[in-house]
Amino acid sequence: MFIKKIAFLCFVFALGGFVFESQAQTSTVFAVGLEHPQKIIYAHQYKFFLVSEAGSSTPNSGRVSIVTESGARVTLIDGLPSGLAQPNNDPSGPSALLLQGNKLYIAIGNGNATIAGAGQGSEIPNPNPNSPIFSSVLELTLPSVVLKIIPKNFSLSSADHARLANGETLILPQPFGLFPARIRLAADFPNFTPLPRPDVPNNVRPSNPFGLALHANTLYVADAAQNNIRTVDLGSGAIGTLITYPPRPNPLPFGPPVTDPVPDSLRLFNNKLLVTFLVGFPFPAGAADVRQYDLDTGAESQLIGGLTSAIDVLPVDEGGFCSTAYTLEFSTNMLAGAPGRLQRFDAPTAMPTVISNTLISPTSLARHPQTGDLFVTEIFTGRIMRITLP
Repeated sequence: MFIKKIAFLCFVFALGGFVFESQAQTSTVFAVGLEHPQKIIYAHQYKFFLVSEAGSSTPNSGRVSIVTESGARVTLIDGLPSGLAQPNNDPSGPSALLLQGNKLYIAIGNGNATIAGAGQGSEIPNPNPNSPIFSSVLELTLPSVVLKIIPKNFSLSSADHARLANGETLILPQPFGLFPARIRLAADFPNFTPLPRPDVPNNVRPSNPFGLALHANTLYVADAAQNNIRTVDLGSGAIGTLITYPPRPNPLPFGPPVTDPVPDSLRLFNNKLLVTFLVGFPFPAGAADVRQYDLDTGAESQLIGGLTSAIDVLPVDEGGFCSTAYTLEFSTNMLAGAPGRLQRFDAPTAMPTVISNTLISPTSLARHPQTGDLFVTEIFTGRIMRITLP
């Protein structure tokens, strides 16, 4: 009876949320000029946003920026590993971010660790990648005072990349300042795994770390190309695999019989890992979802279904019996180049409220804790959009 009452209240709250947020919301450009922004987080203790940027066509142009509450951008660190990734030569570099105290964890994507092979759709190892630390997680330790003054502007060189790959912890001086930072390689994953084909014996499957979450002293890393969630013990440095997701049946009458699940974002909520899935080509509508992994029991299940190209989820604990979850989809029709969509769920099975369906290549979502405004990065426009709810 008690569970039924909770379910009923969640249903009522969901209806209430639907009626309320069907009113007009305001969407404005908050910041511009970012270099292929990947992820955005809000640094509560410092009252600004941190944004990872994959960079440009210039090798190792990845960076992490501070974006103030007024929308001004300041470089925190640049010279991070980046390169043009297969199959479309899109920039790949810094992706997921996680801030714990004054330690910032930065996931680095596959960059140009692989290149096109001789067969269609094949990839082979790149003998000369831009950096030796692609497919990794960096730990940047910042003195708290540095985050409150300008300039920040730490930088890495190619020689620094090699030193990090060798296991060194680097001291990074701050230009015109007295407060150095430290950076080390917290985890280094294989850039690829063998996937031989009859026509391309040296074909490989690349790695692509794209989501981060932290529980106790374990870092969880979602790999969007290897279709798994890895674990990193921050004390010992030991790397393991929490779960590997199997291929999914393709419900469409064209394309391959199965498609990749593509886990691309992680959130920790009530000792559960929430994982969003893009789902690969041919990107069937309604086949993407948000799944949850219970870190206490190991149980894995679907939380929210019926999505298309899900790229992020943001749970918001509003107290009481129910919590709200915002879902972000890269596109509602990838093959047609349709815009992305932001929705609100007041219960996992409730009818969602569409907050915005005009976002252009959205990749990540953050919420301002005081105003409740939502901030969305758009990778191809280089913008951050601010969405003010009624």
